[in-house]
Amino acid sequence: MHDAIGEKDLAVVPRQNLFSGEYWSGVREMGEEELFQLLSRQMVFKERTEELEKDESLKQVIPYFLVRRDDQYLTARRKNTQGEKRLHGGRLIGFGGHLRAGDIKGRMKDWLEREFDEEIEAEKVLGISFFGVVNHDGPEDNGVHKVHFGLIFEIQVEDEAKIREEDKFQEEEFLPIESLIWKREEMELWSRLVLDFIAQGK
Repeated sequence: MHDAIGEKDLAVVPRQNLFSGEYWSGVREMGEEELFQLLSRQMVFKERTEELEKDESLKQVIPYFLVRRDDQYLTARRKNTQGEKRLHGGRLIGFGGHLRAGDIKGRMKDWLEREFDEEIEAEKVLGISFFGVVNHDGPEDNGVHKVHFGLIFEIQVEDEAKIREEDKFQEEEFLPIESLIWKREEMELWSRLVLDFIAQGK
């Protein structure tokens, strides 16, 4: 039995308390303060297990951030050695990972700190903006998305910025929206949904 909360335990929200039990796909704009208050009330923490990865009644919280420099976004392709096997080889424009108990501090923007520091090396961060949430409850990628939802942030950087984990990613580059649209079919599902959202003129 796992009762005590450990720093690496994952933040989850009962689907019923987050989306009223709804299954849906896409990006939804939400007020940052509204969502922060909701998550602060409803988040619980669970040990990462095979059972948790299959439990559709719980949505695991993923801080999912885009890195923007001027009018271009950082993009890369996962190597087949990287992380979640269900996502191997996909191109992405969003980075991040599971929200852990030890990440919870301050406001929602502060929850990004560990993942950003682990994944991105940036000379200067100009600002962080919150967009909303990304979710997909379809069967694609063996159902990995049914148990996760993403908090979408845009991190604006200046000067040099690159991915730290060179062993996990390849084809790293900054591209404008127009070029990313041409690469859309190479992208992971969440990245396609978020690209469609920002391409509509967010």
